[in-house]
Amino acid sequence: MSAIKFCCSQMETAVSDPNIPVIFTPKFREFGMRILDGGTSSLGIVFCPWCGQKLPDSLRDEWFDKLEQLGVDPYGEKIPAEFSDERWYGGRDAL
Repeated sequence: MSAIKFCCSQMETAVSDPNIPVIFTPKFREFGMRILDGGTSSLGIVFCPWCGQKLPDSLRDEWFDKLEQLGVDPYGEKIPAEFSDERWYGGRDAL
């Protein structure tokens, strides 16, 4: 995650601290708040809770589209390694 730039130091700290329920999913370029019910669900956020800056648009749909173009089943086990993080979208900054 070191290549990702964040809007403020508070957001960067929150994402890296497992005790704070803010998450960043690099492969989709999505920010969210974990739902603390014991599961893996999260609620997407579009603005930084600390500085108010608009967060980047999700690339979730683009991720699925790109895998489909490559003939890769996104629900299968053979997803190329570069699709597990920001490498597939060229490492564009989060913000």
